[in-house]
Amino acid sequence: IIKEARDLGLYTAITDNGAGGLSSSVGEMGCRGFVVNIEKVPLKYANMLPWEIWVSESQERMTLAVPSCSIDHLTNIMHKHNVELSIIGEFTDSGRAVVKFNGQVIMDIETDFLHNGSPRLKFTTNDWTSAYTPPKAHDLDIKIEMLEMIARPNIRSNRYISSQYDHEVQGTSVLKPLQGKGMVSAEAVIIRPTLLSQRGVVKSQGFGSSYGDIDMYHMAGCAIDAAIRNYISVGGNFHHLALLDNFCWSNSNDSTRLAQLKDAARSCYEHAVAFKAPFISGKDSMFNDFKGYKKGGGEVMISAPPSLLISAIGIIDDIEKAVSLDVKYSGDLIYVLGVTKNEVGASEYQKYSGFGDCNVPKVDLDAAIKLYKAFNLAVEKQIIASSIAVNLGGIVVALIKSLIGGHLGAFIDLSKIPICNCGGAQDLDRIVMFSESQSRFIVTVAPQNKQIFESVFDGISHAHIGEVIQDYVLKIEDFINMDL
Repeated sequence: IIKEARDLGLYTAITDNGAGGLSSSVGEMGCRGFVVNIEKVPLKYANMLPWEIWVSESQERMTLAVPSCSIDHLTNIMHKHNVELSIIGEFTDSGRAVVKFNGQVIMDIETDFLHNGSPRLKFTTNDWTSAYTPPKAHDLDIKIEMLEMIARPNIRSNRYISSQYDHEVQGTSVLKPLQGKGMVSAEAVIIRPTLLSQRGVVKSQGFGSSYGDIDMYHMAGCAIDAAIRNYISVGGNFHHLALLDNFCWSNSNDSTRLAQLKDAARSCYEHAVAFKAPFISGKDSMFNDFKGYKKGGGEVMISAPPSLLISAIGIIDDIEKAVSLDVKYSGDLIYVLGVTKNEVGASEYQKYSGFGDCNVPKVDLDAAIKLYKAFNLAVEKQIIASSIAVNLGGIVVALIKSLIGGHLGAFIDLSKIPICNCGGAQDLDRIVMFSESQSRFIVTVAPQNKQIFESVFDGISHAHIGEVIQDYVLKIEDFINMDL
């Protein structure tokens, strides 16, 4: 369909057979009228009734509108690839939706009724206020905190999952789900679908959930930025990028849940427009609620927390310039790109420690776009040795993952990290270490590339915060010395 029929212009419309099967695909396309001879539809099972054929949701089926002059050419292409093709009817201008079975009319309805007959549902939303409060704070040694943070379910290795699947099919993987000597779980992968091409496909994701306990708009914005910065981190082209959404929501008939959904959808629109990254597909799973009764009587309802998974997909123009997360060489310089703010609200660290207030991370669109474009230029010049996007857990967690990936250590100075809006904050070191401010990277750069690297990021927040060392330890000046 894609490689041959589309490029030859052999069809004028196409849709998949999902919910409702043919009734949906043909019904949506045939707004001016159609006649379908349902007995001509290939069946997987014998003795299906006409209405069952019409609404069956059997998978791997597409419906195409094909001009009569293109039928023979399309048929030859499909047969060449051993794909079944059946002519089941035609589109008309009758204004009627007609379905026949062996010549007998089994449905004849006005298409205007099908498309416009159902009255619009009207829902209302209300202004909602977050009831979130941070958990009770604890008081532990920072070294213990760092070790326990790395072990948290949302941060620790997913190797036991990734290793169950064959990501080497046809030998097209460039950057794999597990990277470096330490086999660290990556947030983006690259494949090379056409082995004769230098171009690759980049796939990444960003997940938004906990921030929504405080602010749904910024939760969605952070999910989008996370997907994009993970994509950018491996070398994805900022100008060749698309998004997919996957909403997982609870009862959206509820005025509060609907208000939250509206905030998230508005955020998706505004961030996608700003990044010039179109949503090309998506999936929505609503009403993830359980209604039942308590053991001793009385009703109970348990709802899944509203969440949003954003996937980013695009192109890297030269797979030889892909950047993995693992540090490469002792002596390389460590840089932070982007600004760290007092944004620990609903973060992994706050959920673990109770530290901080309700300031959730927020995306600075202008700064993010400027940074991502500069990052692309640095990738093109091949001056970044390793890169990891700062995600859950903040800068120190990202740094530790990168060091584990390369089986090397680092010496860093927290005071060099660029900060903003942290005035008066208590325990600034913990904010710098664990804040989940968006649009940030930890990168390493060979010493000989220092000058050109800093010139590329001139005018963009960045700082040289340390060096990679041979010893497998993390040393934070005046703060910590921890074996990895």
